[in-house]
Amino acid sequence: MSHIIVRKMIDRPTSFAGRDWWYAFRSLVKVFDEKSIGKYAQNLARSFSRLTKKWDDDLNSEWLCRVFLAAKMVLSASVMLESLEYAERKNLRVVISYLEYYAILAALRAIVFTSPKSQWKEGEIIRQSHKKTINVACDILAEIHKEFSEKFKKHILHIKAYRELISYRAPSSGDSFKKAEFQLDLIELCQVLVEIAQAQSEILETSIQKNADGNYSFLENYIFQVCHSEIDGNRFWDDEDAYRLGYLKRKYSLPTNIMHIISEGHVEDFFGSWRPKGKHPEDVFNPDDGWRVIFDVP
Repeated sequence: MSHIIVRKMIDRPTSFAGRDWWYAFRSLVKVFDEKSIGKYAQNLARSFSRLTKKWDDDLNSEWLCRVFLAAKMVLSASVMLESLEYAERKNLRVVISYLEYYAILAALRAIVFTSPKSQWKEGEIIRQSHKKTINVACDILAEIHKEFSEKFKKHILHIKAYRELISYRAPSSGDSFKKAEFQLDLIELCQVLVEIAQAQSEILETSIQKNADGNYSFLENYIFQVCHSEIDGNRFWDDEDAYRLGYLKRKYSLPTNIMHIISEGHVEDFFGSWRPKGKHPEDVFNPDDGWRVIFDVP
């Protein structure tokens, strides 16, 4: 029995915006009203319905990969935020703009991966530019709350510019420039973004259960597209991702929601890969200190 089935047996749904949800949202319910979320959920359900009514092995494989990638973005944003907190305590200010920007970008990518607005295109979505990721994600946010989306887009573009200023221009003034302010602090902002991705993945799962009748395969070429990376002629293969996707292929080869696709072992191994190696001082960065900084991982 897979960990996904076990989680679905143990967890209890909660009601919000006219739907039952597996995830107990922390920030989404505070930032947006039920009417806005309910309307967005209905529109998204209609969009997913057009996909799931023609479900096949390719769509099944694509969306398994997309939810898995979104889950990794949630974990990545969490590690970035943990690293940021440590950097601030240790006065490692030269990396702060980088960690702030990439924590938000990872959360935005989780939204993009779980939205039907973005196309897979043989895995091209994985290599999508920062600009396009921001534009697509902000278009999605605008469907929930236009004013929030507009303010957020200005905010993320300022953070992006600030990161580039520090990284590429090496200002003699260091990081003394004025930073943009936003209505949410960084952690709550990232919480909202990953919770939108979680909500999208739940709506997808519900649509599959409603419309896709049959047994579907997880095709190997999609697994390859996730596990294999080529950057400037350099090739990389992620054995850990291959193991996780192979598990899904054997045990639960249908897309589920982000919270349920993440296993305890995946969380332990993902954060554990950033633990210090060998002997180290007591105050070294420990990635195990804040697994749930923005998302209720198992």
